[in-house]
Amino acid sequence: MDVIIRVCHYLPVTCTITSTTARDGVLSPPPTPPHILTDVPPSLSDELPPPTPLTQPERWKLTPRYGHSAMMSSIRSLSVTREQVILGWTGDILSPGAPPDGSSSPDGDINLSTSERVPSVRDCIPSRISQEDKDTLDVELAQYTDKLGLTTPEPKTGKPITHLPLWMEDNVAHGHHDGYCKQTLWPLFHYLLWQDVATEHASADANYEYYEQANQAFATRLASVLQPGDLVWVHDYHLLLVPHMLRNAMHSGAVSGVGGESGGDVVIGLFVHTPFPSSEVFRCLPRRKEILDGMLGANLICFQTYSYTRHFTSTCVRVCGYETTSRGAASASASRGASVVPCGAGGSGAGGTGGSKATLSANGTGSTCGTSLTRGSKSGVEKYVGIDVQGHVAAVTHCPVGVDAERVARDTLRAGIQPKLEALRALYADKKIIVGRDKLDVVKGVLQKLRAFEKFLHDYPEWQRKVVLIQVTSPALTDSPKLERQVSDLVAHINGEYGSLDFIPVHHYHQTLRKDEFYALLSAADLGVITPLRDGMNTTSMEFVIAQERTKRSPLVLSEFMGISQHMADALQVNPWDLGDVAAAMNRGLVMSEQEKASRHAALHKVVTTHTSHTWAAVLAKMLLSQINGQNTARQTPYIPRDRLKELYDNAGKRLFLFDYDGTLTPIVKMPSMALPSPDALAALAKLTSDPNNIVYIVSGRDQAFLEEHLGHFPRLGMSAEHGGFIRSPDSAEWMNFTASLDMGWMEEVAEIFRYYTERTTGSHIEMKKSSITWHYRSTDPEWGQFQCRQCQDLLENNVVPKRPIEVLVGKKNLEVRPIAVNKGEIVKRILYQNPGVEFIFCAGDDKTDEDMFRALLLFPPSSISKATMEPPLSVTLVDNTKEHSDIELAVAPEAVFTTAVGHSSKRTLASWHVTTPEEVVEHMLYLVGETPQGEEVKGYL
Repeated sequence: MDVIIRVCHYLPVTCTITSTTARDGVLSPPPTPPHILTDVPPSLSDELPPPTPLTQPERWKLTPRYGHSAMMSSIRSLSVTREQVILGWTGDILSPGAPPDGSSSPDGDINLSTSERVPSVRDCIPSRISQEDKDTLDVELAQYTDKLGLTTPEPKTGKPITHLPLWMEDNVAHGHHDGYCKQTLWPLFHYLLWQDVATEHASADANYEYYEQANQAFATRLASVLQPGDLVWVHDYHLLLVPHMLRNAMHSGAVSGVGGESGGDVVIGLFVHTPFPSSEVFRCLPRRKEILDGMLGANLICFQTYSYTRHFTSTCVRVCGYETTSRGAASASASRGASVVPCGAGGSGAGGTGGSKATLSANGTGSTCGTSLTRGSKSGVEKYVGIDVQGHVAAVTHCPVGVDAERVARDTLRAGIQPKLEALRALYADKKIIVGRDKLDVVKGVLQKLRAFEKFLHDYPEWQRKVVLIQVTSPALTDSPKLERQVSDLVAHINGEYGSLDFIPVHHYHQTLRKDEFYALLSAADLGVITPLRDGMNTTSMEFVIAQERTKRSPLVLSEFMGISQHMADALQVNPWDLGDVAAAMNRGLVMSEQEKASRHAALHKVVTTHTSHTWAAVLAKMLLSQINGQNTARQTPYIPRDRLKELYDNAGKRLFLFDYDGTLTPIVKMPSMALPSPDALAALAKLTSDPNNIVYIVSGRDQAFLEEHLGHFPRLGMSAEHGGFIRSPDSAEWMNFTASLDMGWMEEVAEIFRYYTERTTGSHIEMKKSSITWHYRSTDPEWGQFQCRQCQDLLENNVVPKRPIEVLVGKKNLEVRPIAVNKGEIVKRILYQNPGVEFIFCAGDDKTDEDMFRALLLFPPSSISKATMEPPLSVTLVDNTKEHSDIELAVAPEAVFTTAVGHSSKRTLASWHVTTPEEVVEHMLYLVGETPQGEEVKGYL
């Protein structure tokens, strides 16, 4: 179907209920009749008019929701060629007479036409909306034609935009948005800790349950409408858990035709509109791992700038211990027959035909997007930095958002602007005008800007009485009386110090401007000053550049801490905390020559009109398309069919089970000594080994002592230690050493190299085994440890391996050196050679060393149908060299070999099947023996 499903916190539509069905047992009152007869309009004739038949009034009034204009214009641009679905919360349901922005007074709203109180927004909570009214809203949204406030009609060839409302209980909706989002995540992402913006009783964990519940509601609603081939595009920090939750829903098979085995096929993109802080700030969040894991459920995670991408990658490595990797994805042009067509500034966007091919239109070259990836390679493959989470690689990149340049340019030509522009010029005829427009929010830097303006007047006294600062502050999402008071006091101080009876240097307006006033103010400015302390995309800066195109082409002072700043290099960039720097930039902007103004403006105008909201949508759509046939997702390993597994298990006479330990029977933990088998895992092993028809082996990298300590009480459990260096058969207490006849003199040379790196890598240690040696760096600084690992690996492979019969294995936070002749694959061959009559094989593992087992169980070449023969393996001839060994025929059929990788379905593996977590391995083992897990409910990881 290839529909793009946008998942946003709000629907782009404000819903006002105008006529409702009876609810809560209260009937709506009838309309008030006219007071006197003359209030009735006279008829055209002296006769009474015929009675008018009663009609059912519309129950819902739908109007565009203002805000997030860049995202909404990107939706319109993609609708030219691609069908879209917008899933979002309805927002507070407004009642008649309520303000369109959803605000309300504590005592209710006042209908301006009747001066009567009507129910406030909170009076009309979803629990009091009848199901009939909700169904009616679905119908009216389906027929909604005012496409997001367009002033011009949609092209006739445009694809439909479908709105799907999400209903949430009032306490969940507001605990999610007003609570966790605004009091915890938003401050953190802007480098503020919660105690900086809330009361002394603030808790970083408060309202998380509502955040989780709201995200789950989005994921469940999304899973119910998702179809194969759809692309999911999740927006912003309100919904960071949705990618993980949606993938779990798909994995569980909750949706027919999409979930279950094909659940891994869903392509999820996540775009974070806010800044992303450094790892040292983010790690303060108590729910840091839950948030990061939620985000990493996506295939593609995109930020505004490269620095945010770097912060996110570093956080995943440092906080969660995940590893970075280079991720290849087939470009959209290679994988989907798509083409990227430059269409000039302000082009119409991107999309596809809705079939297997897509045509993407983009303005310009898109060179500012995703510099962390390699584009245009001859192989048609793009390279992304990725985060590897149990085989699922989430690509991480960046692409800045722009504004709808064509719409803004049209808006600057509105008829009401010119009179207001002339009035401003007349009012400040002999003055220079500095303009600032910000939300009255602590991170917008209004206080710092005012202090910098005061320093400007002090350091450059020649500008006193010759320049005015017009600072407009629109109300923030959360009121801050303290900040309002500080701003008012500072404005009064500056005006008292540098003003007079006939001159006021600072004009502060705390209000929301109408469009005509806003663009008139931007057009009249001699200097724009936009200096937030931290911001993602700031549309005012780009609107200023477009508004100045037809007037003065004035310069712009920008904070270097804005997401857009690195793409607007020709602005005067400053550190907003350095008041002297900002004051000097103000002076430089006001004395700048006309030639330099024109040059800087031309460069800024090209950036703003080339990289627009349309190109942003086009590039992101292309990136999402590239994930479908990427190198890592070229082969999706199907989820193991539990019922088929059970059927073949029951029908088999003799069965073989082969399990890795770490990451397969137990989760990976930071301290290897803490990786203990769960009660469910022990119960499963006890049941399996108690059946005389089962042969069960643990094939692990652990040493003999560890395996005997934790699993030695199962007498019929076979064990192989040190990746195949030693083996103990079932019902035996003796260990067989496969390295006894090998030259192990290389171990001291390798140990000396490992000691060198251990001394220089704090937190690392060496594990000496009888047949191998391992260097662990899990407890080191993640980035330094990984760097040292690569250096050590390079040294070993170039200086030691060519001279010795050894190989180097890169594991999970470790580097292991072992003999070439010893590996898990050789042990599996030995076990199978000694038990040719097995009719069922189940083998599970999670890392690179387990691929040797899966390779050894590739028993049936393509030409073979049902029978397989096996040569004597090295692990047999090396130890039992006193007798002849011949080829044997195996009894197992191809369909009865279940090689199973633990991890995501896109994980590169030789296994035929996959499960997602170690808990699921145990769950399947218990299912085979007719038991159920007694521990916590099993949840898929991704």
